[in-house]
Amino acid sequence: MEKNDALAYTTIAMNELGYSRREIESITNKMLEVLEQYEEKEAEDKADEILF
Repeated sequence: MEKNDALAYTTIAMNELGYSRREIESITNKMLEVLEQYEEKEAEDKADEILF
């Protein structure tokens, strides 16, 4: 999935969950930081650690 696709889907999901525009913007900005910080496989591994 491309970065823009991920941001778009996440924005829609946050909106449907009732997040405010300010919260969505803050999370989107953090996502952009994280996207620059981790390679795809590394991010997948880190997400698994967080969830499991």
